[in-house]
Amino acid sequence: MNEWTKEQIEHMKTALHLARRGWGLVSPNPMVGAVVAKGRRVLATGWHTGLGQPHAETVALLEAGRKAKGADLYLNLEPCHHYGHTGPCTEAILQAGITRIFFGTPDPNTVASGGAQALTKAGIEVKCGLLAQECFELNLFFFKWVLTQRPFVILKTAASLDGKTATTTRESQWITSKAARNFGHHIRTGVDAIIVGRNTAKKDNPELSARPWGRRKMHRQPWRVVLDPDLKLPAHLKLFDPTLGGPTLVFCGPEASLAKTRKLTNMGHQVILAPRLDNNLLSIKWIIEELGRRSVQSVLLEPGATLAASAFLNEPIVDLAHFFLAPIFLGGVNAPGILGGTGLNHLNQAQPAKVLKVGRKGPDIHITVRPQNGFGDPSDIAALFQTTNLTPTPWLALN
Repeated sequence: MNEWTKEQIEHMKTALHLARRGWGLVSPNPMVGAVVAKGRRVLATGWHTGLGQPHAETVALLEAGRKAKGADLYLNLEPCHHYGHTGPCTEAILQAGITRIFFGTPDPNTVASGGAQALTKAGIEVKCGLLAQECFELNLFFFKWVLTQRPFVILKTAASLDGKTATTTRESQWITSKAARNFGHHIRTGVDAIIVGRNTAKKDNPELSARPWGRRKMHRQPWRVVLDPDLKLPAHLKLFDPTLGGPTLVFCGPEASLAKTRKLTNMGHQVILAPRLDNNLLSIKWIIEELGRRSVQSVLLEPGATLAASAFLNEPIVDLAHFFLAPIFLGGVNAPGILGGTGLNHLNQAQPAKVLKVGRKGPDIHITVRPQNGFGDPSDIAALFQTTNLTPTPWLALN
């Protein structure tokens, strides 16, 4: 039974490391890194830097030049086989004289896919499935949207050790440390949209912008999305200031004021009518699907208790959740908790989740979970290969 060699694994790890540099820069494209190597020796590397820019393999092959002839190429994603903003990467690979290609996951985008088949037909040895799980997890946003036309949903919330998100007087800034808040901004730099509810927008008056630190650059700010069922939010809030962030989308009920709708529209914002549920709240599931129809691949939900309950319990739409617990106690029966709403009556109705990681951000506890049916588990990796009719190596475990 064959196994990947140590050097092959190391080269793919390098490709993944390079690909991560595209966080927040390449959407709607996936993050891709490339390594050109002969044996253990790395000849050249490359990564995709943004929409319309050369693809990772093209960058690496240009750097390698004539040395690429007879070499191996490592990619976390199947090379493209179409004319888009750039030419087909398969042509660049053939012209460079590459002998073998190793890639982690197939490309499910029917417009760009077919690279593996074309290269195999041209006589190049193609092997897929190297570090498939790591390569899959890198581009969850891209894979979910292409396969389902719905965005990947991340939920982030912060609370005290006793589960309170604010004091009894609704004071909440700041429960967690700067390190935890910086992580939140890191997520913001990589998503296409940020969603809050009306109460959070009114109480905290957030900009809903990504504010990266250090030398981090961004090619655009995420869309700012607010759920305001009756259009009662004042127009002077920061999320309506076009100088502080990306475009603002306001979701409201079908009976919202026409005059207020015109006012927000005249200010340059989009107002979108959304259906209400029996509890009179807007349907978060419908809103997520509508964002998907507008080509939004990823969403960060920063909810209050009511919206969190909708996203977790009423209409489960969360794929990944980050919980930050500060080492403090707030107490108070009337202090808000992470989840509001009416709650569940029986334990057997509880929504299960898988704990993926427990760590620290500064003094705070950081728990990462995937709710049941959240996109990203091994069955989704298997579905990706099945959709593209590509077979990973027989010894690759997908469960």
